[in-house]
Parts: sequence; structure tokens; C-alpha cells
Amino acid sequence: MAEEQQKILVVDDERLNINVLVELLKPNYKMMAAKNGEQALKAVRVANPPDLILLDIMMPEMDGYEVCRQLKADEATRDIPVIFITAMGDTSDETKGLEVGAVDYITKPISPPIVQARVKTHLALKRNMTELQKAYKIIEAQKDRMENELNVAHEIQMSMVPQTFPPFPDRNEFSIHAALHPSREVGGDFYDFFFIDENRLCVCIGDVSGKGVPAALFMAVTRTLIKARAIDDISTASILTRVNDELSRDNKAYMFVTIWFAILDVRTGTLLYTNAGHNPPYIKQKNGDSKRMDNLHGPVIGAQPGLAYKEDSTHLAPQDILLMYTDGVTEARNREKEFFTEDQLVALLSSREYESMEELVQSTVAEVKRFEDGAEQFDDITVLAVQFSGQPGAAETQMLEMTLKNQLSELKQFKETFNAFAENNNFSKPVRREMNVVFDELLGNIINYAYTDELEHTIEVRVEFSGDRLTVTIEDDGIPFNPLEKDTPDTQLPLEERKIGGLGIHLVRNLMDKVSYQRRITKNRLTLVKNINK
Repeated sequence: MAEEQQKILVVDDERLNINVLVELLKPNYKMMAAKNGEQALKAVRVANPPDLILLDIMMPEMDGYEVCRQLKADEATRDIPVIFITAMGDTSDETKGLEVGAVDYITKPISPPIVQARVKTHLALKRNMTELQKAYKIIEAQKDRMENELNVAHEIQMSMVPQTFPPFPDRNEFSIHAALHPSREVGGDFYDFFFIDENRLCVCIGDVSGKGVPAALFMAVTRTLIKARAIDDISTASILTRVNDELSRDNKAYMFVTIWFAILDVRTGTLLYTNAGHNPPYIKQKNGDSKRMDNLHGPVIGAQPGLAYKEDSTHLAPQDILLMYTDGVTEARNREKEFFTEDQLVALLSSREYESMEELVQSTVAEVKRFEDGAEQFDDITVLAVQFSGQPGAAETQMLEMTLKNQLSELKQFKETFNAFAENNNFSKPVRREMNVVFDELLGNIINYAYTDELEHTIEVRVEFSGDRLTVTIEDDGIPFNPLEKDTPDTQLPLEERKIGGLGIHLVRNLMDKVSYQRRITKNRLTLVKNINK
């Protein structure tokens, strides 16, 4: 679509001067003319006013200065650029012209190339200004709607972090609670916790630079990347190294995020962790002492690619509490601009025993709010607390790991190896028989149906036995398939009326205490749990 010609108004009391300018400019622009100031003001106060005015100064009744003053005093015309074209060449005349609002000043006799160049420049500026004003009006028109959408965005952001507590009601090895209070409708803080396998719990807390929607979007990407990378990795250092490389790539906004990330083995209390520029957490021990986790393993995430982060490990004793937080807690300010400080947080943590992690988190947030005493919240406030309840070392974990090829002959060898493992760990004969049925069903289906080519593939099987819990993990790189999505067959129906399929996985579910499925990037993963009472 061709761009509409811009319109120029020439104002001069001499017809010859008007004709010279009109003839010079009409090949490229729509031209209008006025012989005095009054006509000029009428010509611009229309529905489609000119885009530029070429204005003489020396005119009877109303000179150009007064015309310009009135144009600039009227909201409807003040943005139309005015160029004075006059025989008055003194510096003081030019200064006065610019002071009343003109954008340029050309003296007579005119130089056609100069007039053409300056007209072109100021019309281009006018067009850009008009486009900016249109954009601004659109922004203003959308303001109320955006405020409503920000409220929706707040709900969306809060739905991205776990808010159901207790989140794992069937697990008694630990308790966990968290709270996030953005300083605006949306913010850059986040927390998360999730299992990467039956026994390893990931916990993380982070704080994105900046506030508002950009920080919230960066937060969402960061949280997603961490969860994705943790699917096939059990090293906190490796996970954050990969996340940093991805966030640093094409990071034109130069945003970054501080992260404290850990993997807790809920059987033993072993805590593997990496601190990427974040506030150090605290461990409150059973005797009431609080230990600061000072180790720093790298700078903030997202600022520089190619960094290799490190990791450390420690052990949580039974009833130890791990408290994580963002700087919105320690840097909260009251009306006197005083900070809440880390010392006050530690004093609060050590001041008494907490009956639950919910009480600890809520007490911390409440104390920060009390300290602020009505002052505007300066930053997002986020707190995450975990209490370990297990008995580290109470039961040694026995493990069997095997890699099978997608051949049925491999299944027999695996079962022989598993039966030897089961006998060494005193599994009862009924348990051994049940597990062999499970392996026949699951591994047989993978070997027979998971692959659409004739290539050799591998199936990874890991068996872990601790206390009275047997955990089996089966991974294959076959086609995506979740056997748990099959409907439970109605075994009360006659055989001829039943749907084909589903009976095998139904049997597996009945033999195991828990069965879960995940699609982990390019692999299917089935996790089976059986509680064994020897």
C-alpha cells in the first residue's frame, strides 16, 4: 500500500513567495496556501491538518511570531512543525522564532536545495512523532486492560510454583513449606521442589534481576530449564552449568538470576548443592544451633556463557531444618530505611522450636511484614523450608544395575541376575515370583513393541533396595508410550466382551505398591515401588 503524501501549508502575504514554494515542493507533497495569519489558523483547525507549515514572519495584522504562538498554545495544533521563511536574517530574529516554537529558520532569498532538505528532514521527524503518538495512545487505551491482565499474570505466575501443602502426603521422610510474595503484580523470585526419582528431591530458590513482567518471564524460563535438565542429571553443578549456557545464549536483555539448588536423598539425608550467587541458606540443627552454608560455587546464572559451576555435599541429621530465602527478606526496609538484616533472620530461626515448616515460613514472612511497618515492599519476599525426618544410615542401600539389549534372550539373563540379587537380600519366594512376572510383562513389551526400526537399542534397569522398600527404574529410548494411560480392564466381564490389552499393566499395578511414568526427553521411564516385609 502506497504511503499517503504529506501535506504542507505555505503562509505568506506575497503571492510570488507562495508560488515559488508551491512550485518547488508540489512534485513530492500536497500543497496548501494562506495569505495571512487568520487564514493560516483556520486552515490548520480542520479534521486533516497539514503536516508542516512554512510561515513568513512579516505579515499585516498578525505576524508570524503570533501565529506560531497560537499554534503552539492549542493542543490540537501544537505538534505541527513550523519553519519560518523570512527576510529577517538577524540572529535575534532567529532566536525569537525558535523561542516561540519553530523547529527551523530559513532566510530569504531561499536556496531550493536547502528548503527541500529541511522540509524532508522535519516531515520525517513529524511522521516518526505521529507514529510514536499513535503508539502512546494505544498504550494508554490498553492501560486498564493491562492492569487486569497483570492480575491474571500474577495468578499464572503463582500457579507455576507449588502451592499445595503438604505436596507429597505419602512421603514421611521430610516436610516442606514455602511462600512467595511479589512486590508487584508479578516478580522475579521463584522456588520449586520435585522428585527426579523415587528417592531424590530437588529443591531450589532463585531471584531474577529486575522486577515486573520481564523478570517474571525470565523466571519462568529459568524454572523450566532447571526442571528439564534435572530429568537426566543428578549433579547440581552440571545442571546449573547447562542452564547457565542456555540462558546466556542470546541474552540481549542482560538479565541474570541467582540460584541456590540442591538435591536431597530422602533416605540418607545427603544434600548435594550448588550456590550460584544466591543468599546462603541456614541449617538449624536439632540442638538449636544455626549453621550458615557459606560455600559459593559460581557467579549468577545467565551473565556469561562457558562457566563451569561446582558443588558441595553435606548431611542433614534427623529433624535438621534447611531454610532458604531471597534478599527480599534480609533487605526488607522499614519507614526509616533500615534493613531487616540476616542477623534478625537467624535470631528468628533460633528463637524457638517450630511445630511445622508452615509455621516457620509464615512466622518469617509475618516478622518481615511487621518490621516493614507499612513501608512499601521493596522486593519480592520468598521463603522455603525443609525438615529432614529420616534416619541416615539406618538401612544400607543395595543396588543392581543392568543394561539389556532389545532381544528376548536378554530377559532371561536379567531375571537370573535379579533372582541372585533377591536371594542375597533374603527376598521371599512369593516376592521373587511377583517381580519376575512384572519383568516379563514390562521388559517383554518394551523389547517386542517399543522400537519401529531393526537397530540395536538398550534398556537400562536399576534396582534399589533399602530397608523394606524395593525401587525399580526402567528406561528405554523407544517410541513415547505411557502404559498407565490404558483403561483398567473390567475383569468381571466375559472374555469375549473385554477390550483387548491392558491386563498386563493391570497385573503390574496390583503387584506393586506404586507405579509411575515419565517421558524424559528421548526416553520412557517407569518407576516401580514395592514395600517388602521380610
